[in-house]
Parts: sequence; C-alpha cells; structure tokens
Amino acid sequence: MMKRLVILMGLLAPFLASSQTKLKPRVIEIKKLVIDKRDSYEFSSKDSSVSIKIDTLVMHPDAKIRFLNKKDVTMLVRHAVIEKGAWIGGSDGKNNGTNVTLDINFATLKNLTINVAGQDAKSANRKFDNGNGGNVVINYLSSGVIPQIQTSKQSAYIEIENRGGGYRTNPQSDLAVIFGQIRSGSPGRPLGQLANGRVYSGGYGSDGKTTLQAVTSLDR
Repeated sequence: MMKRLVILMGLLAPFLASSQTKLKPRVIEIKKLVIDKRDSYEFSSKDSSVSIKIDTLVMHPDAKIRFLNKKDVTMLVRHAVIEKGAWIGGSDGKNNGTNVTLDINFATLKNLTINVAGQDAKSANRKFDNGNGGNVVINYLSSGVIPQIQTSKQSAYIEIENRGGGYRTNPQSDLAVIFGQIRSGSPGRPLGQLANGRVYSGGYGSDGKTTLQAVTSLDR
C-alpha cells in the first residue's frame, strides 16, 4: 500500500507543481526602458497577470505604456523620469480596467495619467458587460519626488482614471438603433445583425479604488 501511495504521489507531483506555477505571475525584468516622445511600449504576453521590474524608466513627453489583456499588473521602478503627458493604462480584454500596483521612485515627475477605466460594452467588447474600473495602488519612495492627485495645475500631478464603464451610454439613441434594426432585420430574427443580439449593457461598471502612499523602501 505504501509503495502504491509513493508511486501515486510521484505521478501527481508534476501536476501539482504546474498548478502552483500558474498561480505566480510572470516576472519581466528590464534594466533600462526609454520611451521616446509620443511613442508607446506594450506589454502583450498571454499572461493575465504580470510582475514587471524596471531599474530605470524614462518616459519622454506623451510617451505611453499599455497593458493588453492584463487583469493584474505589479510594476517596480527603482528610478523613474516622467515627463509631461506620460500615460500608463490597460484593460483585461473583457471591458475591465487593469488592476495596477506601482512601487516607484520618482526622480522626476512632471505629470502622469494612469487610465484603467472600465470600458463601455457598446464601443469596446460587446460580448461582455460594461467594465469595472481597475484598482490603483501607488507606493512612492518618500525620498524622491512626492506625487499628488488633487490639483492638476500643480507639479507632480497624477491623474487616475478608473471609473466604471457605461456612463457614456445613451439609452435613447440605443433604443432608436434597436427599432431601426427591427424594421430592417430579417423576419423572425430582427436583431440578428447585432452582436449577441445586444446593443449595449444597461448596468454601470463599478468604480476602481485608488491608494497613494509613501514608503521608505521599495524592497519587500
């Protein structure tokens, strides 16, 4: 009996290890990332969760970082130079904004937008409802530039967009579209031309939460 148990555990071991591995987000390590003016850099791996470690990040004016099909992102930046109009954002591909945890040392911070708002089902992925806004946590090193989220006209401002989707939906115009499809649609299936028979999702997505806090060290 003991021998059979040992053999069984041996057969299960690879599957248990594989299961545990899937729970850990993929780690991407970058020594120096420089994004030129108006250029963008995309993280588009198949993993829904990813951990990014960057020694030096330079975002020139209007530079962008996009997270494609990412549910959760953790990003550690040990030295960041953020110029005017820099932008970071993404979604999970199902209309929900990406949850972002940013551990960062701002050496320079002109202004930054973090856009993880929920997307509208009507204009984004119609297979899913209006999306939820992503949660944003910014742990900034207290010895660097101190960011603020209150006043856009002051320096070191971070604008966080993580409202739920659906607020831009106009029910009246959508009903007009439905009636138009009914009049022009095929008998028996008047709404057959619409994705999943839907024009839009009527429920609003949930707004994301925002946390901004100082830390004395980026090492955990």
